[in-house]
Amino acid sequence: MFAVLKRDWLKRVILLIVITLGLGMGAFVIADWLWPLQGVPVTANNETSTDASLVVGGKGTPLRAFSDPQGIWRYPIRVDQVSDDYLQALLGYEDRFYYYHFGINPASLSRAAWQWLRHGKVVSGGSTLTMQVARIFYPHARTISGKLYQMFRALQLEWHFSKQQILTLYINYAPYGGTIQGVQAASLQYLQKNASELRPAEAALLAILPQAPSRLRPDRHPKRAQQARDKLLDRLKKFNLWSLNKVNRAKQESVAVWPLFRPMQAPILAQRLKQQYPQRSVIQTYIDENLQYWLTDYVKSYAKAQGKEISTAVLVVENQSHRIKAYLGSADFLDTTRAGQVDMITALRSPGSTLKPLLYGLSLDDNLIHSQSLMADVPRVNSQYKPQNFSKGFSGPVSISEALQRSLNLPFVQLIEAYGEQKFANELAHVGQTLTLPSGVPNSAMILGGVGINLQKLVSLYSSLANKGKVYPLQFTRNEKKREGRSLMSEAAAWITYQTLLGVKPPTTQVGLSAELAPKIAWKTGTSFGNRDVWAIGVTANYTVGVWLGRPDGKPMADKLGATTAGPMLFSVFQRLVSSNENKVKHIEQPASVIETRICWPDGRDQKMVKQGCDKQQTAWTINGVTPRTLNVDGKDGFFNPEMHAVIDEISGMRLDRFCQPLQEKGMHTRLTESKSVYLWPAALESWLPQSLKQTSKLPPYSSKCLVQASVDQQLRIVGAEDGQWFKLPTSNTISNYDIAMDIRLEVEGATGTVEWYFNGNIIYSNDTYTKRGNKLQLKQLHLGKNQIIAVDKLGAIGKVNLFSK
Repeated sequence: MFAVLKRDWLKRVILLIVITLGLGMGAFVIADWLWPLQGVPVTANNETSTDASLVVGGKGTPLRAFSDPQGIWRYPIRVDQVSDDYLQALLGYEDRFYYYHFGINPASLSRAAWQWLRHGKVVSGGSTLTMQVARIFYPHARTISGKLYQMFRALQLEWHFSKQQILTLYINYAPYGGTIQGVQAASLQYLQKNASELRPAEAALLAILPQAPSRLRPDRHPKRAQQARDKLLDRLKKFNLWSLNKVNRAKQESVAVWPLFRPMQAPILAQRLKQQYPQRSVIQTYIDENLQYWLTDYVKSYAKAQGKEISTAVLVVENQSHRIKAYLGSADFLDTTRAGQVDMITALRSPGSTLKPLLYGLSLDDNLIHSQSLMADVPRVNSQYKPQNFSKGFSGPVSISEALQRSLNLPFVQLIEAYGEQKFANELAHVGQTLTLPSGVPNSAMILGGVGINLQKLVSLYSSLANKGKVYPLQFTRNEKKREGRSLMSEAAAWITYQTLLGVKPPTTQVGLSAELAPKIAWKTGTSFGNRDVWAIGVTANYTVGVWLGRPDGKPMADKLGATTAGPMLFSVFQRLVSSNENKVKHIEQPASVIETRICWPDGRDQKMVKQGCDKQQTAWTINGVTPRTLNVDGKDGFFNPEMHAVIDEISGMRLDRFCQPLQEKGMHTRLTESKSVYLWPAALESWLPQSLKQTSKLPPYSSKCLVQASVDQQLRIVGAEDGQWFKLPTSNTISNYDIAMDIRLEVEGATGTVEWYFNGNIIYSNDTYTKRGNKLQLKQLHLGKNQIIAVDKLGAIGKVNLFSK
């Protein structure tokens, strides 16, 4: 009977327990449905999402932190990215049975409650790690009702998330003092290292800090923090989690941390990426942190030395990977006088002469030129567009490579007219680097800077010289899918262009510093109209670097040139890159299709193809041996044919033409004539040729029997001063260090129509320095040294004198 009663009682107890648990579970499910978890940023793939975000460099170092609406910033990481010592210290201190309970540890709660009743105050906490996470996201009052609310939320967390996810929440959202949350942010702030690199003493310090982040902040209360850390170390030894030897070594380290700071490197790039990826908590870039830090300081000081309101931008790209290694969008982000928060890497500006190498390479592929094609650096005739050179005067006959290395303007206007302005714009657009045309229609001014482009596009284009002629999209972040490049020019054209730019002399301020470095940099400068923008862009096998200086508001800068202002910056950046990457130096191999060929001027072709008139030989780089003829001075008229047929009277040796009457003498028949081939240079170059190559030396004069005698001499005669004449005046006549006052009156003889005068390459209009009256010119001052005066009539005949002063 007793046994039966005992069995019935046990059944009732079990039934009661089951009913109680069932009712409790039902109540919990209903409560979970009524008050669901909200605002807990955990996703199914175990990553945290947050309103705060962080932009980090290639090594994971924070570049810039963006806080959440509450002003908090953090660096989200996974559990496997934290040191094992930290996890052992954390769980040993906070919750040794974390992986065995369901969010609440009844034993810990009972112990804490007994101690509270016995001592009348809180002696130890009974909260589990899950309950602490619940308190972070659902703050509550420190009351019994508050504790019950915390327990309910802890049960919800355990119901919906895994232990790994809950631990991830804690390591990313635990408070560490100030506006810092999460162990990774704390480790970087206090210790300047990743949480994966923590030593045992550092791991223990960060494990105890969230319990009282204000009271234990190690930057303010190092002794207090050390005492709490040592207490944890003793606990780890007590429970045999760490060995005695490990604990003793950790205690020997004093608490020494860095003051809190807000990372602010590459701030403009970070802002750009934040806007591009607003939902991403960590944006990983390829920025080289050491290079970025150095550039930040260097650029800031360099811009200050250039004057007020001047900003600068620098972009460094690794050629083979197409990754951005450094990004300086302005001289100083916090300097409002320099518009420091304006991104000058993406700003639309005039490129000056920086597009010339691209036209050079495209024209090589189009069989318009080879590397030594003869070009004409002479004034333009019958054209509304009359560009000038930055250098004084005109050089006459030059090779296209020399014109590129010296950045002469007129030969490249000649070249783009031959290539086609619209075609050039189309080729750049094809590789994703569209030009902004002020008038909407391409014209020859575009090659001298009459378009809009930004530094990022220019660097992308120039990097093709080290990538076999292909332009690749630049890689900013690690999650970007690498895209295929598009071919701008052939590998051969890219190599020839690269080799030609290697011949550009380094800036004078860098000669001593960069004597060994200079031959390795293929570089080009640019200066826009009014000196508003100065550029320098350089390429090696490893890197492409772009530098821009100017005023963001577009105001002119006096005496600022690409070669003298941006050039030194470019070489300093490359000097830094070479010194820090000595083992990565590569070379660009010469393609098999690039062939050295001896060519002839003025014809332009291979000397084997030129039977006569090879006045001057050059060694040219060609693509598969193709040697096009010299372009006409007016590039739109195709190629120049140097061969001219002249009819010569065999008896007198004089030249005849169709206007001559039949030449008969008493008792004689019509005189015999012969057709003679003469190979001439372009008439526009006559004034720069030695006498032996001029038309007057190669062609005999017309016979006096001709009724109409055509003019052979394409030169005008300037009278009033002798070519090469020197002027020396007392210092009292000196206007400045560069000008000498005088009165020189010049006149042109033999001109047809109106004459245009040029002084040191600049077309002359009447002002206080020059007075023009028809074909007469009055010079009121000369520059010290050489002065070039040129007169051009409407038919293109040119006269030239060089005057010198000292």
